[in-house]
Amino acid sequence: MADRLERALEHVRAQLRAGWPVLVDTTSWRLDGDELTVSGGVLTAAQAKRYVELLGEALPGVTVTRPPLLSALDRPWQELEWATITGDGPLDLHRAPDGHDLQTQWEPPAHLRRFAERGDRALVQLPDGTLGWAEPGRLEDATPRRDPWADIARPRFGRSVPVGAGGGLAEAAERARERLGRPYLWGGNSAAAADCSGLVQALVWAGGGVLLPKHTGDQRRFGRRVAASAIRPGDLVFVRGRERGLGHVGLALPGDGGTTVVHSCLSRRRVLEEPLEAFLDRYLFSAARRVVDW
Repeated sequence: MADRLERALEHVRAQLRAGWPVLVDTTSWRLDGDELTVSGGVLTAAQAKRYVELLGEALPGVTVTRPPLLSALDRPWQELEWATITGDGPLDLHRAPDGHDLQTQWEPPAHLRRFAERGDRALVQLPDGTLGWAEPGRLEDATPRRDPWADIARPRFGRSVPVGAGGGLAEAAERARERLGRPYLWGGNSAAAADCSGLVQALVWAGGGVLLPKHTGDQRRFGRRVAASAIRPGDLVFVRGRERGLGHVGLALPGDGGTTVVHSCLSRRRVLEEPLEAFLDRYLFSAARRVVDW
């Protein structure tokens, strides 16, 4: 059985290496009766799922333990390598090590988790949980004395959280209106330019003190569900384009004539504020979430 296990592991790891540009894999497997247990871990949930599927196929009748995730936000911080951002301006994070397809940005100062390098890119994880590739020249090794992310307030599934260390809804509204007219940037997440989810992430953190994930689909998973008729300032409003069907998100704010929505609009290429009714009329309503109790 030991030989079968070793051959199965070689096959699985070859499959994983073929599917990911860099495989971060610290797993060590042990067969105990009809159960295959694991220590160490892999980087993503997709890799962990693939391990279970392929080992289950190669070793029928054996129960395969799911590998832990090295990128889990509750991973013991002492087990990880850390870095800080150096230089001026936001750090660009790309989906692939070739430096294309900007997925987000992060402003210094900040501690990042560092996992691997390939060529002139380093694989890192931002405080919001996003994984991607950055320029190593913008990173400096760090040895923190405590968990650098311990004090970050994060959203919850199915319920809203009290306002954290942010400045409240008035602060979120002020920051939002400072950005009106600034350009849309796909993957952007800076004060100079942002996409829709980057803008909402920045405003909720500044006002509510809660750090949302970067991407729209992930943001939609958190907080309490709110009906379109019950949307109030501070809620996240998710819609889809009527023509292209792209997912989009804005933040509801208090306005002089009622509730408004501020959003970074792809079609108009800038940050806008408009009445909630006009926003919902122009798009197809998908969902609303109350992430913070403002």
